[in-house]
Amino acid sequence: MKKTIILSSIIALLCACNPDTWNLDVTGMFSGSSAGIDQRVEDSFDYNNKNGFPHIYATAESYSVYVCTDTHVDRTRDNWEKFIQAYRADAGCPLALHLGDLVNAQNHWDYMRRPVDSIPANPTKKDTLLVVAGNHDLYFNQWKEYVRLWKTSTYYAIVETPAGKQDLYIFVDTGEGILGKKQTEWLRTTLNWANTQAFRHIVVCTHTHLFKLDSSQGITSNMPLEETYALLHLLKQHKVEMFWCGHDHSREVTNLGSMTAIIIDALFDREPQPAYLIATMADAPIDYRFVKP
Repeated sequence: MKKTIILSSIIALLCACNPDTWNLDVTGMFSGSSAGIDQRVEDSFDYNNKNGFPHIYATAESYSVYVCTDTHVDRTRDNWEKFIQAYRADAGCPLALHLGDLVNAQNHWDYMRRPVDSIPANPTKKDTLLVVAGNHDLYFNQWKEYVRLWKTSTYYAIVETPAGKQDLYIFVDTGEGILGKKQTEWLRTTLNWANTQAFRHIVVCTHTHLFKLDSSQGITSNMPLEETYALLHLLKQHKVEMFWCGHDHSREVTNLGSMTAIIIDALFDREPQPAYLIATMADAPIDYRFVKP
């Protein structure tokens, strides 16, 4: 009885909180209040079929990719703005990535998007920002807001150098902590196709970890074991060089034979040690370093 009263009090307190400043979607944490993974994949496919996939042209054979995750924009966005300013100031960066948890809760999407639209780009270059959905981007039925601003969460992009060499970036939606059958089949088909091409590098980008060597995120640390094993088999079989993700807010680099899986630090303003990753894409294996904002 006492436990029931305590639980009821907690739920009542959560319901009374202002949703603009509270980031716990009780229903969404257990059953999902946004569109499920199959619907999100269908929405992404619909956009992809109508608009194609990004094809980006680098200005040199070696170029930089700036990668951040977990900005959790709410009341402040200082680190997010610094990240945008940094990649736009780098003449050798045609591509920047955000690996999910763009916002902390609802009602912050336009606030998060504003610096993307307002911070001036480097006039000597073109750059592209690509994103994938995280779990916080789905809480409070926010998929519709994600789609309004970012359009797709299951897709790929190609970067081509002046000499015609191409690098492939595949984006996988794990915001709900699962891949789903439709997305897994798409990933398998995409990787089969990729191995018939002469891609210089293949990178898979998502939000949830492939593996996490501690349990700091509890049951949300990884996808279901069956999906994890199937995904790892696909990545290894098709010569994926790197797997980039976020979610845990703490850096972890795991070497899995010829593939490296990297959990990138959070860029959340209230994170004690925020950082982002800069990768150098060249004819050599991918090099990378971590940078504080």
